[in-house]
Amino acid sequence: MASQTASPGPTRGHRKREKTRRQLIAAGLRVLAAKGEALAVSDVTHEADVANGTFYNYFAGREALVDALAEQLLLNLAETTAREPHEDPAVRFAVASGRVLHRAAEDPTWGRVVLRLVDRPGVYGNVDRYLREDLAAGFDAGRFESGPDDATLDQVLGLLFMTIRRIVAGRARPDAPERAVERGLRALGLVPEEAREIADAALASAREPTPA
Repeated sequence: MASQTASPGPTRGHRKREKTRRQLIAAGLRVLAAKGEALAVSDVTHEADVANGTFYNYFAGREALVDALAEQLLLNLAETTAREPHEDPAVRFAVASGRVLHRAAEDPTWGRVVLRLVDRPGVYGNVDRYLREDLAAGFDAGRFESGPDDATLDQVLGLLFMTIRRIVAGRARPDAPERAVERGLRALGLVPEEAREIADAALASAREPTPA
């Protein structure tokens, strides 16, 4: 019987490449926060303290970096909302959705960057995993009429992204986040009165600082 050997771990070179890529992403997020869509490759390389040539070893150009930043922004927010302490899956869903919409209303540049993900199939990675988990928990608890199937996921994400699009275009009413969350809860099976109550409370919570 052939002996089994453990798979070799990441090489030193691989670890260095991953570290540099994380360094560029972190620098890109800082520059994006400071300059918004005026972000330039030279700004990022200066912030990361690397040569311009090094940047192009990791990203084809500015647009590729912005796509990576958008995915990281959503993933950061998804991981934060995954730590929401609410036991009721409906409240967890509402607060998580509310944080996304409130962030877009407070920072339209962030919203515009996130919208880059909409037309890129498969780019979500682990992002939609958190939403699927909440939908599954709500269905298992009898709070939602639909589970984490693709159609339900598309319905919920479509509502959120279209609301973000309306917000960043300046065409949204002040209560657009509340009403979008309410509509999402109703689509998942909550009665109108409870959906509105949870949505309004969730957006009030979303406007509070995110947990550390």
